[in-house]
This record gives sequence, C-alpha cells and structure tokens, in this order.
Amino acid sequence: MGRFVNPFTDYGWKLLFGEEASKSILIEFLNDLLEGERHVEDIKYLKTEELPENIYGRGVIFDILCESDTGEKFIVELQNKAQLFVKERFIYYMSRAISKQGIKGKGWNFSLYPVYGIFILNFTCPDLRPFLRSDAAYLYLDSHELFSDCSRMIFLQLPYFTKKEDECITNLDKWFYILTRMDTLERMPWKAQKAAFEKLMERAEIANFTPEEQASYEAQLDAYRVMNSAMARSKLDGKEEGIKEGMEKGIEKGIKQGIEKGSQLKAQEMARRLKELGVDLDVISQSSGLSREEIEKL
Repeated sequence: MGRFVNPFTDYGWKLLFGEEASKSILIEFLNDLLEGERHVEDIKYLKTEELPENIYGRGVIFDILCESDTGEKFIVELQNKAQLFVKERFIYYMSRAISKQGIKGKGWNFSLYPVYGIFILNFTCPDLRPFLRSDAAYLYLDSHELFSDCSRMIFLQLPYFTKKEDECITNLDKWFYILTRMDTLERMPWKAQKAAFEKLMERAEIANFTPEEQASYEAQLDAYRVMNSAMARSKLDGKEEGIKEGMEKGIEKGIKQGIEKGSQLKAQEMARRLKELGVDLDVISQSSGLSREEIEKL
C-alpha cells in the first residue's frame, strides 16, 4: 500500500473532496477549473440523494452536490467504469438539479441559478470528443454564443492526461498529475506553492488514518482492484470471443458483441467475489454496474 489514498475509491474520493474538512480543497479545484469564468468563495454541501418526483420516476444519488454562497450548484461526479448511456445519465443529473429549483405557487419568476456538472471519468468515453477536457452548454447553433448559463457540463477524461511532473505548468495540469498518480506518489509535489495541495497531503496520508478508517479504506481498495482486474479480463475475453464470432458475422460486429457479453459475465463474476468478501451491496453496485436485485441473486 502506498503513502497516499487512492482517490478513485469511493472512500478516497469522499475523503478528499466530499467532507466538510475537505471543503477548501474542493473550492480551489473548482476555481482552477473555472478560472476566468467564475470564482467561488464558499460552498455548503447538500444532501446527495434526490428522491423520484413521482412513484414512476427515478431518483438520483450524486457523488458530491454543493452550493456556492452566491447560489450556483455544483455536481462533482467520479465515474470509474464505462456504462451504457453514460452521457444521458449525466444530462439527467443536470436536469434534476435544475428542476429542483422550481418553487410551487404563484409569482415564480423562473430565475435559475447556474448548475455546473463536473464529470471526472477514469476511462475514455466514445460518446465524447477524444480530449482531456470537453465543455458543453446551451449555445446558439449559428454563432456558438452562450444562450443560457443555467446548465454547464465539464467532462474530464483522465486517461488523456499523459504529462510528466516537469511538464505540468498550469494549476489544472498539477491537479490532474496528482489525482492520476496519488496512490503511487512518495511525496506531494507543489505543496509549498499551493495550500490546497498541502491540505490534500494532510487528508490523503494513510498514516493519519485510524485503524477503523484504514480497514474501511482497504476493503474499498480491494473492491477497486478486483473491479479493474475483472474489467481487464473481460476486455480480453470479449475480444477473443468477438474475434471468433467475427469469422462468421464480420470482425467489427463480432468484437463489439463479444466485448459486451464478456463485460456482463465478468461484472457478475466480480460482483459475486465482492459479495463473498462481505463488501457493501451499494459499493458492489457502483463498481460492477449491476443492480442490487441482480447482486442479491448471485
């Protein structure tokens, strides 16, 4: 185990960005991300679960949901595993955060506070442009001028970040470098230059954990490693099966079907192993993409 927590575990992500003691870290990250556009002085964390609007609807559980002192809402989501309709899911999250601003009764003037969705992906998504950062908003099609700032999405595909430490110039470069390598670092770079990185080191250092905190983290770290192992195995199995089917139906179609089938089988295998280890069903669901009902039947 390294010196610092793995930020891509649920435990590590909430520890570094989702707790009151981490508020200053999140504020600096948001300000560096939105430099030149918006400056956040303070935030308050909001409840992360939104119940369905009716008995037929679907609820939402955000990773982190917070509100600035001037009313803007920020959704900060970490996604480790590619899923079907991931782009549509994020649009739905944004829509729920906007619609929750509706006030029932007479006299509502339809004034909306901006909602920022920061979606950090630990994989590359074929539905997005092949860049580290992609920004989306409501624009006029002809001029590309901003139509409304009520919905603003920022997608960060971390596998596209490949800079070395001495190549990191901007604050965002430094954030991405630290986040993508944190669990292998022996020291926290740039902590003398930026208060957020010093605070990050303080929060992330495993030596500061209580025995209970370390046990909880180790369980989630094991789940994360099993998930990555299963994903790697499923890609290999899927490609092999896809190539075989491609001999009959075409290589391209066969590989796609093989990957999808292999991914489902390996997700079930991973979930079964995590269940045997006693990992919480919600954590297994987030890691495998399976529902609680599917996991309970394994």
